[in-house]
Amino acid sequence: MSPKPHSSTIAMEAREGRSGNAFACERCRKHKVRCVPSDTASVCQRCQKARVECVEHVARRRPAKPRIDGHTPNKMRDFDKKLDKISAIVATMAPASVLQPALPSLTTVPSHFPETAQRPSPPAPAPVKASPPAPAPVFPSPISNAGNGEESLSFWGSINDTLSSLGRIDPVIRSISFVHMQMLVDAYRTMSDYFPFVTLSKELTCRDLLQQRPMLMFAVLTVASYDSVLLQLTLSREFRKVVTVKVMNGEKSLDLLQGLLVFIAWHHHYMDAHAVSIPMLLQICAGIAGDLGLDSLSTSLRSPLHREDPGDREAKRAYLGCYYLASNISLTEPGKARSISYSTTLRAYASELASSWEHKSDAILPILIDICQFTEDIQETFTGQTEQALIVRTQVKRLSAKWDSICLASKLQASDFKTLQWIQLAAYTYLYKTAASIDLADRDSTPWASGFQLSLRVTCLRSIEQFLDNSTKLQSSQYEFLCLVDWLNLVSTMTSLSKLALHSTPMPGWDTTELQVAKSFDYFRDQLASQMPRPRDPQETNEDIFERFRRITAVMKMALTSSSGRASPGGSTFQLATGSGRTVSLLQDLPLPKMNGAGGDSHPSWKLKPTFDLNSHQFPWRFISGTV
Repeated sequence: MSPKPHSSTIAMEAREGRSGNAFACERCRKHKVRCVPSDTASVCQRCQKARVECVEHVARRRPAKPRIDGHTPNKMRDFDKKLDKISAIVATMAPASVLQPALPSLTTVPSHFPETAQRPSPPAPAPVKASPPAPAPVFPSPISNAGNGEESLSFWGSINDTLSSLGRIDPVIRSISFVHMQMLVDAYRTMSDYFPFVTLSKELTCRDLLQQRPMLMFAVLTVASYDSVLLQLTLSREFRKVVTVKVMNGEKSLDLLQGLLVFIAWHHHYMDAHAVSIPMLLQICAGIAGDLGLDSLSTSLRSPLHREDPGDREAKRAYLGCYYLASNISLTEPGKARSISYSTTLRAYASELASSWEHKSDAILPILIDICQFTEDIQETFTGQTEQALIVRTQVKRLSAKWDSICLASKLQASDFKTLQWIQLAAYTYLYKTAASIDLADRDSTPWASGFQLSLRVTCLRSIEQFLDNSTKLQSSQYEFLCLVDWLNLVSTMTSLSKLALHSTPMPGWDTTELQVAKSFDYFRDQLASQMPRPRDPQETNEDIFERFRRITAVMKMALTSSSGRASPGGSTFQLATGSGRTVSLLQDLPLPKMNGAGGDSHPSWKLKPTFDLNSHQFPWRFISGTV
């Protein structure tokens, strides 16, 4: 039996039996809180909850005074006899040259020998040096963790050196142990299926990331700390500082690019309205990718030997990730130029990675690029606000057939990857949302134009409901893995559904009450709010993205309820076209304005705040950042 577990058991029993803070770990002593042992040996409850290494405090005690006992001589004689027996046993087991001291030190005698005295002797003022074969039973952790701890400290030290011009690194994140880092890296391997452009091979260990990919490691630690809002916010602030320093110094590397892509991909968890915007971060990524020549790798690497280079495949995935983020985020910013546009090089990269199939998620890369090219085609097709009805119908038919072919070719992959279904249905919704917003120039002169426009709006509504129905089929833990693109699509779709109920223009045959748009919003909102994860720590004061989703959608739900049957809560439209074609005035249903104490009208808070303007293109970003 090894002395290590025995000593740790004694330490924990002593800690349980001793009242006060004498046996508290270093972390609990620092925060001046009670140290309560957990079910796991040598780990207290607070360190286990925070997923940090529990370092036991080594108390400096004074040497105990010898006890005065009347039977001491007899007991000492018995103890000497037992020591003689032990020395005889050791003499028969070990060579005489090893036993330089006649008797071993009392601190090195294993406590589980049956001949050992049950009561230890008083400690000497000067401790005797332990012999080499006896390990120190103070910490039960393996010896190899010492080197791992030094590597983690060296990693944070290098980050601290980078931030020397902006101050020192936050001490909170320096407490992340090597074991905690390994857990976060393992969590990211699961998350990468939802953003398959920066993947970690099985051969890449946590130590390799610390030594070779420090920025990627920093980003992985940030995005995988979703279970601790405070830690994730702290890591994100420090990561932005490090990126700022490196960009100002002109550093350009694949490690920095991959770290930025990972940081952007889950940016909705730690969105900061006062920090650098996501479009600006994407511009930095596009600049680094261009300087590294990632858009011309296929022309210079044609030999089979080079194609098998894992570094080249990582670079191609990173370039595809730049395009994927830029393409989807540009959908929320109409009129602005894309930082990266579709090219045949992107399709060649995706096909090559899918054929090599280094990772399971490589199989969906060509499909994701095709969907991005599909949405880019929609933007280029419907550039104006007014168009001829025949042109709109022809283009919608063409794009709808193109979407059907993409879904048919990826039917097998869509069943394995939830994120693929999200992006497909989001693209379909974007098609009909864009087409329904176009004014038909010849609507009055073309007999079928009015019915066609109504069909576009109804199809848009059904596509939104189909997307939201698919979004409710995820498990609770999977919502934490959704990348920024998927979360942005969810927020935009919920916003579009509320806009159809509140701000849709009158149209013959369009009745939001008959179509039950408000009830659909309530149903999907309640379903999503109940399935999304709840805060792990009830005392957490920082709002996570799921609580933010519940809070803002509750305000939107209140707006739909208070404006039931009205065409526009802002008062810009006071008519609603019913299914029979009659236009009914809604002014008779409006209550008289109520005056508040200041002499003004008492309006709901969502009307008074300009940030809660659903028609603004910035509303999804305000939703995600929590500034509404």
